[in-house]
Amino acid sequence: MNKIITEEESTEKKPVDKETRKLTETVKRFADFDFSINPDQARRQLPFLIYLCVLVMLFIYNSHRSEKIIRDTDKLTREVKDLRSEYISELSELMSESKQSAVAKKLQPFGIKELKNPPSKITYRADK
Repeated sequence: MNKIITEEESTEKKPVDKETRKLTETVKRFADFDFSINPDQARRQLPFLIYLCVLVMLFIYNSHRSEKIIRDTDKLTREVKDLRSEYISELSELMSESKQSAVAKKLQPFGIKELKNPPSKITYRADK
């Protein structure tokens, strides 16, 4: 269970493999903020860096494109509202001008008057 560790046991080192040593060195470099890399490491990381740059460019393009689409949509929405209000005003104007009294006032200068009695139907008989 509980065991007292003697000096001989505590100084005894276990063999450290290469991967553990490399990881330990990497952690020490990060802790010291030593980010220097040699040219061989840079060449190995170049494809990944290019990939990241392409992803960033695609992200920027996508955000700009979506903003443009939103602006165009807002512009078209405002235009539709304006055209709808213009349509309604033109329609109401047409309705008021097509009333019988409005047509009679417009035709009065030409001497055309409104009928007082309803029109009669004229029939023709062809049997003589």
